[in-house]
Order: sequence, then structure tokens, then C-alpha cells
Amino acid sequence: MTDTSAKAGGPSVNFPPVLNGLDFLESTVDLLSVKEDVPPRNLKYAVVHLASAAETLFKARLAMKTPALVWAAPGDYDPARHVRGDFKSCGWEDARKRVIKECSLETELLEPRHFRALAQMRNRIAHVGVTESALTVEVLTTPVLDNLLTFVREDLLPLVEGGELALAEEAVERIRPGLGRIQRLVDRRMEPARELLGKWPTILGCPVCAALAVPVEGGGDLTCVVCDSRLGSPREAAWIYADTSEHEVVTGGGSYPVHRCDECGTEAVTDVPTDGNGDASRLLCLFCGLECEGVCGYCGLAVSNFAIPDADMCGDCFEYRMQRY
Repeated sequence: MTDTSAKAGGPSVNFPPVLNGLDFLESTVDLLSVKEDVPPRNLKYAVVHLASAAETLFKARLAMKTPALVWAAPGDYDPARHVRGDFKSCGWEDARKRVIKECSLETELLEPRHFRALAQMRNRIAHVGVTESALTVEVLTTPVLDNLLTFVREDLLPLVEGGELALAEEAVERIRPGLGRIQRLVDRRMEPARELLGKWPTILGCPVCAALAVPVEGGGDLTCVVCDSRLGSPREAAWIYADTSEHEVVTGGGSYPVHRCDECGTEAVTDVPTDGNGDASRLLCLFCGLECEGVCGYCGLAVSNFAIPDADMCGDCFEYRMQRY
């Protein structure tokens, strides 16, 4: 928004946080809703602008509750420094968690994997470089766009007042038609993938495009049927879903997130997101598809059930100990 009367020297920029976030949303839709094939430059900026929109809108809601929640360390909040922007703000992940915890949302936000995949693609664009198809970007961005637009309508606009509210409502009305066109296009392009995915009993969300499109194929390499991202062997894929590496765990310490499966013997069991269930996860073998109850505290195997749940003891370990008496 440009205010031509604010200063005698000429026009000035005035983008309150909500309008700023909506501007990023509108830019994303404009970049992706072109009639011809989406140019690579559009795809790049669509990812960058949507990631900025998510973070900006989450923090706008936090600031409405209390500005300190926007700070990485809320206890360090200082009003003068806040106005100057002289502080380290929280990242998207903390912002999302704080919005859910602190703000009594009407909107059910998407599972973290959608925002994480978006943030990781934005980081690759900025620091590593990225080569992705238009469909990958469209599949990644469309659910986030739709979810953020709902978040704006249900959890931000009711708290906005005056002239800013009118401008925000106008922006939402401009965004809706373009988002609808993108959604229809993605639905058409996704149809072959949906038919293929119907053949598999266990399907995971893709860490690259966030689509529910990675079948667990009984020992074969894991590949997303939408964006064609190759996650490698079940063991390699397990480390990707654990969001770390064996090297990082060994050198930095911490608990080992990948376990050996009691059923097939493959070290390919880790926590994966449970789609459609908020931030929940399930312990799954990416080789045989076994859903595990937990990890035995005695032998370290991931098992489908415990003989003694209170002790995290599997059946084999229980029988071994009974034989000793």
C-alpha cells in the first residue's frame, strides 16, 4: 500500500503485517496462474513469496496477541527495539506452534510437513539451487495457499480494523479466483498419480512436494509418484524422514531415530507424519510397512506390540528372561 500524503517529500510505503502477508499471497497466485506454461522464474518467486507469506501471517497473528511472541526469545522483548526491528524473530516452525498454542485458532492449520517442505525448497533456492517441475511447485504451494487464505479469513480479518480491513478484504477477493484456477489445474494433473497410488496400502507424504504420494513398495527404493523425487533405499529414506543424518547423530550426540524392524530385520523404522492428524506421527518400517508400537528397551528392535507395555519389553525379551527363572 502506498501513502502519497504521509510525507511532503513524496510517496511512502506502508505495509502493515497482514497486508504485507496478503501481498505475498497475491504475488504467489499471480505468478502461478498465468495462462501459458509457468516460467521458471515465476516458480522460484512463488516459493519464496509463499514461504514469506506463511511466516509473516503467523507472526502478524502472534503480534495481535502480544508482540513478545514474535521474538525468538519472548522474555527478551523490548518495545523500542521491536519497533526498530532490532531483534531476532522466531522461525516459521516456532511461529506455527505458538499460533496454535496461544491464539485459539478457528483454522486447522496444515500438518508441519507442508510448511517444512516449502521452507526447505525456499532454502535450496537461496543457498543451494533447485531444479523442480512446475507440477512439483504447484502441488507444494496450492494446499498452503488455500490454508493460509482460510487462516486470514477466520483468524486475522476479524481482528483487523479501519482502512486496513477494507484493503485486506479486497486483497482476499482478488486472490480467490486465481487460487481456484491453480487448484483445478493441479487436480487435472494429479489424476494419473491418484490412480497409481490407489494400488498401494501404505503411502507417505513426500518431503519435497508434500503430496501424499510416496508408496512403501515392500523393499524397493522410495520415489514420489508426483514430483519424481527419489528418496533412495528404505534405510536412506528413513533418515530423510527423520530429518537428520547418521553422521549428525554420531558426531553431535542425541538419540538414534532409525531402528531395526523386528518383522523384516531391516534398519528402516522411523517416525513419519500421520496425514490428517495434526502434528501426530507413527513409527513405521519403510521396508515392509509394519506399523510399530515402539522400540524395545532391551533389544532395541522396533516391534508391533510389547509383551509388557509398561516396561517397553518385546515378546522375545520377555521369553528370554522367563527362561532364566
